Amino acid sequence: MSAIDPFLKNFRLQIFTLIVLVSVGTLATLYFGVPWTEARERQRLNAEIDEVLALQGETINGIFDKFRLLTGIVARQPNVAMVFRTNNQKLKQSTAQRLVVQYAGLSGAANVQFAHPDGTVLAQSTNQGFAPQIIDERLIRAGAEGRLGRATLLTSNGSSAYGFSHGVTWNDEVIGIVVVYVDLLELGDAWGLLSEPIFVTNRLGQKIVGNQLAGSLPAQILRTYPQTSEMVTVVGADNEIKFLARSEYLHLLDWHLNVLEDYAPVAVAKEQSILIIMLSAIVVGGMIFVLLQRRHLGVIRLAAEQATARELEQRVRERTKELRNEYDERILAEAALRQAQTELMQSAKLASIGQMSAALSHEYNQPIAAIRAYADNAHAFLDQSREDAARENLTRISSMTERMAKLSKTLKSFARKPGTSQRDVLVAGLLKESMTLVEPHAKDKKVQVLASEVDPELSVRGGSLRLSQVLVNLLSNAIDAAAESKDQLVKLTVSDDDTNVVFAVEDSGVGVSEKDRETIFDPFVTQKEVGEGLGLGLSIAYNIVHDFGGEIELGASKLGGAAFYVKLPHAKKDKPK
Repeated sequence: MSAIDPFLKNFRLQIFTLIVLVSVGTLATLYFGVPWTEARERQRLNAEIDEVLALQGETINGIFDKFRLLTGIVARQPNVAMVFRTNNQKLKQSTAQRLVVQYAGLSGAANVQFAHPDGTVLAQSTNQGFAPQIIDERLIRAGAEGRLGRATLLTSNGSSAYGFSHGVTWNDEVIGIVVVYVDLLELGDAWGLLSEPIFVTNRLGQKIVGNQLAGSLPAQILRTYPQTSEMVTVVGADNEIKFLARSEYLHLLDWHLNVLEDYAPVAVAKEQSILIIMLSAIVVGGMIFVLLQRRHLGVIRLAAEQATARELEQRVRERTKELRNEYDERILAEAALRQAQTELMQSAKLASIGQMSAALSHEYNQPIAAIRAYADNAHAFLDQSREDAARENLTRISSMTERMAKLSKTLKSFARKPGTSQRDVLVAGLLKESMTLVEPHAKDKKVQVLASEVDPELSVRGGSLRLSQVLVNLLSNAIDAAAESKDQLVKLTVSDDDTNVVFAVEDSGVGVSEKDRETIFDPFVTQKEVGEGLGLGLSIAYNIVHDFGGEIELGASKLGGAAFYVKLPHAKKDKPK
């Protein structure tokens, strides 16, 4: 099992828990939220119904109040009473006709009638529309009793009107009746701008008047509804429409004003509520899922990074251990290399001494032979009592022994292993010692070695033995190269500036070929015959010079051969050694 498996299982459990919680939350929200939304929207529809009922109820009362007042005012007019008291029937008829037309025109009533107390019509403003010849009994009775009469009037052809009546009295006696009619179709037209069906029913539940929307509904729907909301469903040919119906009772008119409000907004609000709840659940669930997924991916990434870090740390530890072992091995190898280099340098010096052994042997044999001759001559001079001549020979013997002792001391010093410390080395002493060492080899090769004069105070930074080995190697190679030339000449010159001291070793040999220039300082590279050298002199000189912070370069000599230039750091002049 990998380290990621627990995180995967935990993530699956979190997703399952999220689905369960979102589902439960959605169902709970639907259970409580949808009814609440439906109730709130239904309450809004009820408020709209209340507003329509109140407004249209006031509109009806406002319209009818004008005609109600008009009826009483007309009945109390003296000229109206005079009409009914006149015995001249022709004058009575013409005057009554003129007055009803006048009052109808001024008020806008559908019809104005003057009638006898028995209900027969004396005169009316129009014969069009609602114009009954016999006045309704309710209106006659109210007029005969001296009070305002009201009545909703229906005809067989479906027309409707509302009538007001009032008795015309003279000496407390009712002598006539004034009736004013209001055409209810005009009220229906006034409701034409309303967006909901509205209609009026009487106490029997019959429709009296309504707007065009109400007229398009089935007859069974046009009935009196309670004063509390009631759901009504109208089934059409293609669809089903639901209304929220309610009525208000108008006491003065004895009417029920009914309003049907379209229930579609409630259904739409319900559907929108369900959709919003579902979308909200999806969005919230999706957001939580994204957060969980990001957290899950972060945990997996962190676990992977930690595993990678642990693996990398393990690799680093292993590699560190390997590097430590390699470092220890390299330290040992470098120590062995330095030891080998030291031994090799020492071997090279001993090899150089071995190469100079023949010349040294000749150098020693000559003084020994001369010492022997001078000793024999001294004995002879002593036998002849020539003390001055004998003393002179003894002095020459002493000079010869000093020369041999000096050469022996220089060879011993050169053969000794050098130290690694640096100090200021006088250039004059360095040149003198180097010339002493190569002088026998030069004599043996019949080569002339010339050294320039130097400032006695001039010094360089390094080690005297190792610098002497550099010059001896360079001079020995130059002597070997010049031995085969015509001039047989080697020159050693010294120059200095503010930074370096430059040693130049030049010879009159054939020089170094272009092919050998690139490898001239490599170990075991030599132009000498087999047995004449190991090819280590220039390599050792190169390493020694660079150890002292200097440089060694190969060039062409004006003498015709090669020229080697050694640059060494200039030492302080106030600390010569």
